[in-house]
Amino acid sequence: MRKMIFASATIIAAAFCSPAFADDTTLGPNDEVVPVVAPGDMIGVACGPLQVAQKDSDVRVVMTIAAKPGEQSPGYGKVLATDQKVAAGAVRVTVPDLPDISDHTYDLTVYVVGTKGAETCDAGHVKVAQQRLKKSGGDHS
Repeated sequence: MRKMIFASATIIAAAFCSPAFADDTTLGPNDEVVPVVAPGDMIGVACGPLQVAQKDSDVRVVMTIAAKPGEQSPGYGKVLATDQKVAAGAVRVTVPDLPDISDHTYDLTVYVVGTKGAETCDAGHVKVAQQRLKKSGGDHS
């Protein structure tokens, strides 16, 4: 009986691993997964300069629009994410809730300024999706 269960499990596993079930969208070693967020979401960023930043360092996260050719710009090129918390070699920021921020991809850059000078790091990209739906306050009419 055990051999039959094992044989069945092996056949099923082999069937799902066959090319018919293989996904053609596998990531290569240089591919990047771009997280999709909404205005008001909190995102975390970790990079080298944050790992060695002093406690009193000034940390800023700047979102720069990465508009593709033909894509309409929201009317600004960069946004400073101001609601932030720095801890344990990372910074958590809130995606700003601005007009026309949605449906664009942004490059994230972290600036760390301390007594030893300034350092920057490229923190990847983030795609801001549609505006978050506002929840009503329980109005029952």
